[in-house]
Amino acid sequence: MDLRILRFALLLSTVSRGRSLDAPSGPECTVGCRCNLFSVYCCESEKYLHIPVIGSENATKLELNACPDFSISRQSLWNFPSLEELTVKSTPVTYVEADAFVDFFKLSNLFLTGLNLSSKSFHPSAFNDLPIQVLSLRNNSLATIDCQMFRGLRNLRVLDLSRNKIGTIQNQAFESLRQLSVLNLDYNNLKTVSPNWFKAFTPYPALQISIEGNDLTKECIYRGVGLVENLWFTQSLKPNNSITMTNRTAPSCATPTIDNEYHEIYIKESASITLFCSARGLPMPVLTWLLPTGQQVLSSSSHFSVDNGKLNISRVKTSDSGLYVCVATNSEGSVVALTRLSVITNSDTVVIDATSATNTPKKRASLVLLLIFILMLALILGFAFGYIIKLVYRLAKKNTNTDFEFSRFVDTPNILQVPENPQPMPHL
Repeated sequence: MDLRILRFALLLSTVSRGRSLDAPSGPECTVGCRCNLFSVYCCESEKYLHIPVIGSENATKLELNACPDFSISRQSLWNFPSLEELTVKSTPVTYVEADAFVDFFKLSNLFLTGLNLSSKSFHPSAFNDLPIQVLSLRNNSLATIDCQMFRGLRNLRVLDLSRNKIGTIQNQAFESLRQLSVLNLDYNNLKTVSPNWFKAFTPYPALQISIEGNDLTKECIYRGVGLVENLWFTQSLKPNNSITMTNRTAPSCATPTIDNEYHEIYIKESASITLFCSARGLPMPVLTWLLPTGQQVLSSSSHFSVDNGKLNISRVKTSDSGLYVCVATNSEGSVVALTRLSVITNSDTVVIDATSATNTPKKRASLVLLLIFILMLALILGFAFGYIIKLVYRLAKKNTNTDFEFSRFVDTPNILQVPENPQPMPHL
């Protein structure tokens, strides 16, 4: 009888433990989330999220799926000291702060997918020095991979950057990823690939790089691909048929260059103007324009229009004054050209004339003082020059010994004796 009771008690405790794993944790679980002993799931069908999301000391997994927009920061996710896996997906994340993940000392897997993240959506050091082994930024809007973006990820083994808009990867962008074994670059906008993405003269023999779905160019030779020491790179590409098909007689790929990097333009109000920008490079650079407000000219309007790298501005206004930026970008890098536009109005002319009239007496006084100073300086220099000439003359006269003893001709006695009473000579 006692044995039956003991078995029943054990069975009851097992069932109650199993229920406790899936049961909500009551007031300790954030509104909009469901929690169990080791996991926290937020939003999903509820479409609501209370910030901050508060976890527990035992929680090792946090998933936020289809949540409303929010910013990932140190203040938005609390009390997850044991967190090992963080997933945020299908959520419009406004920004990822620099300190967003610094408190997750045990974080191993980080998935930020389908968030529409661009290069401006997170702090440049948001991922620096994290202990993670897997990082997925799949299905976002990344266009450029900065050389500082993944700095210090020494434990990272898998990096998924697939299905973004990546067209440029800076040199040494993956330099510190010494443990990297999988790099997924599928379905991006890459035109070239390069071993210069990694640490120079250092092979990564275990690495696999997937580049499927990229329209790689054949008009130039990819930087560093033909070197013997970079053979490991071509062998790591999957698929690598695009590399073997590259025309080896083609010129090397090159970063864009712009001839005139800065110039100023003055224009009258209500006139129309065209700003020109041209760049060279392989592959051919793509030109974009940024307004003084920092906004990119994406489509033509009645005021701004872009045509083959030219920015047309119709009927300029005073508010159009400022610095316009032309950005030339290809897979090898970017370069900018600056144009400062100054819009001149009639009121500007009146102000300038009044100011110049007010300053006329001051300018005249300054001019008189300048002339006096020049005259005094000329006099001083004249005296100094005369003294130097006089001194040189004296030295030259002394060294050439031009003093003759004229006394020998003047004081010579008469050698002819003249009588005291001379008598006239008789006439013959």
